[in-house]
Amino acid sequence: MKELHASCLCGAIALTLPDQFDYMGNCHCSECRKFSGGDYASVGGLDGNKVTIVKGEEAISRYRKSAETTLAFCRHCGSSLFSQKSSSGKINLRLGVLDDVPSQRPAFHIFVGSKAPWHQIGDDCPQFDTRPPV
Repeated sequence: MKELHASCLCGAIALTLPDQFDYMGNCHCSECRKFSGGDYASVGGLDGNKVTIVKGEEAISRYRKSAETTLAFCRHCGSSLFSQKSSSGKINLRLGVLDDVPSQRPAFHIFVGSKAPWHQIGDDCPQFDTRPPV
């Protein structure tokens, strides 16, 4: 299986992970917009134990957003890296930090009900007002 490399803007943090996400999607919730600084956040979900911090563990700052979710970012350049669920260890990697091209593409949009009013979704991926039904 192909290995992907990821890094922050300043290069202080480097990650490796398999090119096998459980899902890829675009989240339009206000929290993801604020964490990413963009109209939405493109994320790829995978088990946290599949992500290896190759360089810069000490440069990763963590913000406990809720009892369940922690956000990770570079303390030097501020790059948003991932969010992690405490109960499952699942990571939502911010796809913008990938240095390589993954074999998958985002396949859905969630929290479209709270998307930025100026943003127009320009693809045919399924859209959900909140989370998709399980």
